[in-house]
Amino acid sequence: MLLRICHTTRFEYQMPAYDSHNEVRMKPLDGAGQRCVQFQLEITPATSAFEYDDYYGNRVHAFSIHNPHPALVVKAISLVERIPTAQPEAMRMAFGDFLLEDHARYQSEYDFLSASRYVPFSDPMRKFFWLTKPDPSEDVAAYAHRVIAFIRDQFVYEPGMTRVQSTADEILSVGGGVCQDFAHLTIGVLRLAGIPSRYVSGYLAPDPQGTTESIGSQASHAWLEAWLPGLGWTGFDPTNGCVVDERHVSVAIGRDYSDVSPLRGVYRSRGGNQVMSVELQIAAQPDRPHPPGSTNNSNQQNQQ
Repeated sequence: MLLRICHTTRFEYQMPAYDSHNEVRMKPLDGAGQRCVQFQLEITPATSAFEYDDYYGNRVHAFSIHNPHPALVVKAISLVERIPTAQPEAMRMAFGDFLLEDHARYQSEYDFLSASRYVPFSDPMRKFFWLTKPDPSEDVAAYAHRVIAFIRDQFVYEPGMTRVQSTADEILSVGGGVCQDFAHLTIGVLRLAGIPSRYVSGYLAPDPQGTTESIGSQASHAWLEAWLPGLGWTGFDPTNGCVVDERHVSVAIGRDYSDVSPLRGVYRSRGGNQVMSVELQIAAQPDRPHPPGSTNNSNQQNQQ
């Protein structure tokens, strides 16, 4: 399946911005079952961007605009091929056996087993974990599925209940949130159980059959990957209560949202306010693609 994605972010400033420095993480990843065929980044006002891979292998485009500008527009256009892949058989392993290698696993996957900025090991998180604590005889993969289903049943998907800066504690407090919150909470539970878990940002394409309405469809989306015996990194979408499939397009991975925000930056302006708007279009492409072409206050701007 080929998906054409156009992700446009616009910032409009109360007074012109200047000395604007930004990082963009919007280029889809290449990996198992996914290939970024084409990618183009358009920036207005026009400027040049340099590329590099961050610590987790995400492609970053960094750019600066020094002259005053009333607005900033960043448009990322991607053509992504999603390839159905055969799922390997899960290796049945009891938690008691899995945790025998906990020390070695902690050394190799420290970032994805430890607390992080948006996934604190707070008292509310630990108390919630005890509600879903695995039994030593329970299969590791079965436990991960149980946690996904439990969290989806316990919390409501409701935009506006939380903020982009919310930690996993907030969804526990208010009883609902958006995909970012569902992912953070699930990651916290799995990490406390000893399962390495990482945050994934990306897109969720609409169902090509049009038979189901998915939460998060036609919007930037977030889910997680958990490391499971015999399967390795396995994607779960706790917002929709399902395993990741070919409609999910991965863009960046990290410990939590702080590592993968699509656009972040700082700028100066004599006005303190900004208005951000986001437009996202995802469409299936029936034909094979052609070869890719050449394609004085300190403030912050972040996109969820």
